[in-house]
Amino acid sequence: MPERAVLPKPVQDPHPPMWVTVTSPGTELDAADRGLGALGVATAGFVEQERRLKEYRRRIQLCDPVGSVVNDQVATLNFLYCDEDIEQAARYGNALIGQFGQANSHLLFTREAYPTRAYGLLANISPGGGRRRTPAETNPGQTVNLPEGMAIGDPDRIVDVVREWESLGVDQVNFMLNALECIPHENVLKSLRLFGEQVIPKFAASS
Repeated sequence: MPERAVLPKPVQDPHPPMWVTVTSPGTELDAADRGLGALGVATAGFVEQERRLKEYRRRIQLCDPVGSVVNDQVATLNFLYCDEDIEQAARYGNALIGQFGQANSHLLFTREAYPTRAYGLLANISPGGGRRRTPAETNPGQTVNLPEGMAIGDPDRIVDVVREWESLGVDQVNFMLNALECIPHENVLKSLRLFGEQVIPKFAASS
């Protein structure tokens, strides 16, 4: 075979950090026992994530590493929509969460399909389908519904959310920007620009 470059290198020094994708509670503990990073791809609130994180940190100190490097890092998944108009942010951000959740339930958890007329009811929960309850109906006294821990809102709120994750000890936050194109592309770009201009600089020193 002719000599050629292979990237990424299967063997290199120092060894690259290895991760385990975490979708179910408890997988992060398997990762810790093996000295692997926990790459979270399922969302959870602050309290639950803090509990898991503490146990991960405790167990990785006692690990039997499967690689030559212990990767003591935790990454979490989040949803991002940044807009100076907080009501606009809530509208698009909640649509993003809902669309991702619906697609996830169909693609990941559905094992069989049954003939039924009930599928027509999905129109009531799909984006734009049926009547949606207003934030005031779901949360009396609130004008907008901003889920806990989600990077949805104006720049100041998103800074506060990321600071909270940072205080829990999360090393990285990966952001979901869109799901099945439920947000127009120009809006995604607008959100990213605002995030880059007003949120990222607040964390430049800590990076």
